[in-house]
Amino acid sequence: MSLIKIIRLLSLIIILLSCSNRNNGANINPENIVENNYFHTFSQQNIHKVEMMHPLEYYKNEIIKYEDNYYGFDDISMKITDLMNISSIIQIDNVIPGLLTFLVSWFNPKGYIYYLYSFDKQQEITKHYYCGQFVPFENHKILMEKLDGEILEYGDVSVGDFNKDGVNEILLYSQYQHIGYVFCVYGFNIEENKLEELCLVPVFINFENPFSSVEYIENGFKILEIIDEEYMDLAWNNYIWDKNIGKYIK
Repeated sequence: MSLIKIIRLLSLIIILLSCSNRNNGANINPENIVENNYFHTFSQQNIHKVEMMHPLEYYKNEIIKYEDNYYGFDDISMKITDLMNISSIIQIDNVIPGLLTFLVSWFNPKGYIYYLYSFDKQQEITKHYYCGQFVPFENHKILMEKLDGEILEYGDVSVGDFNKDGVNEILLYSQYQHIGYVFCVYGFNIEENKLEELCLVPVFINFENPFSSVEYIENGFKILEIIDEEYMDLAWNNYIWDKNIGKYIK
């Protein structure tokens, strides 16, 4: 082999090795790491999401049967179906990765109680999650006037991706025994594998002349918060999404 051919061959080998090293380097380049790790993880888990295979009535009946066999309500001697009836059931997407979810409003004379139910690919319930309760009053729907998302026809509930992380959240007004009325946002924590409160703030509600005491402000919520219940001190505070801790903070 001539000297010229040897030089050309060596040059070709060097070029090929250089290209290989550049390609390997691209795999660990920080610019190629997905910026929103949470959304990436959710998207990967949600690729094979469960689809509805039956009419809505099937899932309603499955939920009733599930609650008939489940104890742990306020009085363990009574089932939730002894106390209430399902007033509304709606399928909502993109809440729990890889599962089919329904938001159910249970109704009794005192008001609504909300639960989220998840179904697997066998169309069986995997778990349920308590989301709050609400006692309706005249013109209560005006509370939702300044909130975005899909506002449901019953109660005071909205569903949407409010923190822009690619995953839907559930926001609602709710009533807590030792706090009173609160504004609450629920979202699914993939790492903890549970639905959790992302925001819970005692909120002022004017029952005689109701108005929206919570406003969506793109990256969070402006809330008319009860600072001191005894003296009814109120303040408009902004609660902004903090992706580092996964909560809305003041």
